[in-house]
Amino acid sequence: MIANLRIVQAVRVGVLVLMAVLLMDGCGKKPEDTNLLAGMELVEQYDFQGAVESFEAALLSNEDTELSYRGQGIAYMGLGNYAEAEAAFLKSIENAKSRPSALVYDTNYYLASAYMKQGKYADAENIYSAIIGLRKKEKDAYYLRACAVLRQNRYDDAVADFETAFALDSNDIGLVMDAYVEMQAAGYGEQGKEYIRKFMSEKEKSLKDGEKGIIYYYLEDYENARKYLAPFENGDDPKLSLILGQTYEKLGDMNHATVVYQTYLGSNKPDAAIYNSLGICLMHQDRYEEAVEAFESGIGMGASDYLQELRFNRIVAYEYTGNFAQAKTMMEEYLQIYPNDGRAKKENEFLKTR
Repeated sequence: MIANLRIVQAVRVGVLVLMAVLLMDGCGKKPEDTNLLAGMELVEQYDFQGAVESFEAALLSNEDTELSYRGQGIAYMGLGNYAEAEAAFLKSIENAKSRPSALVYDTNYYLASAYMKQGKYADAENIYSAIIGLRKKEKDAYYLRACAVLRQNRYDDAVADFETAFALDSNDIGLVMDAYVEMQAAGYGEQGKEYIRKFMSEKEKSLKDGEKGIIYYYLEDYENARKYLAPFENGDDPKLSLILGQTYEKLGDMNHATVVYQTYLGSNKPDAAIYNSLGICLMHQDRYEEAVEAFESGIGMGASDYLQELRFNRIVAYEYTGNFAQAKTMMEEYLQIYPNDGRAKKENEFLKTR
């Protein structure tokens, strides 16, 4: 699968692509690839600083240059060091063994993501345009170019790309929801809702109740969202439970939201996103000790796409318990892992006054 901004597990996908390439090439058994493989494993464990060092060692040991730079770029993305990630991805592409290859396409998506993170929206747009020039039906490239164009305040051009993406997969409810989130962030929330309403109108007969509930949630019709999602309160779908809990939060019923999260966690496999939402919900109820426990449970799951947020929220929860010494210690550890997190740096300044 091609990595893109819509895929929450982008880092993990990138590692899997690297692993697949090594296996196809038969490189996995070569002793000279030790640092490269170690770097990939560290990325999977979300030890991004350690991964950067392993990929640097791989380069010094003349291991696969394209893959080493690519891995280094992914690790830098995890650290929030997007300028270094950009440089690494460019070097990976320069050292590509074949052009274009699936791996090169994938790395270009990562490069565009690094541009987006730095506010280099025109550069990201150029990458997506180049991909579209070679792959006319690349849905993700149209969607992501629309996001880049929207950030440049070219609304009509963005809409054209969004609609092309929708046409390429008219049943992708997630695509429509993601487009709405982007449009809302850019100040076009009402226009974005029109796409959701249109999707609902055209697909209503084929939509499942859970899907309708999610759509109503994004339309901010929380009563209807609750109506369609409530039957899933004791279900095993983490996404539906998450949205249902957030619906109750929007309705101001924090107690019921807590019950939804706890019910899911009590009957199903652990879920980092639900632990995170549970912790936030508990903090809204001034139940800070319980919030700490929820965040720690999520962190205890190990590598996940919510690990950074869980770690940050745990620090905030400790602050509210009055345990500033523990919060300070955890903040020092956090900034070693995520040195470019501006929000954490600001919070650290506050902690220094405690």
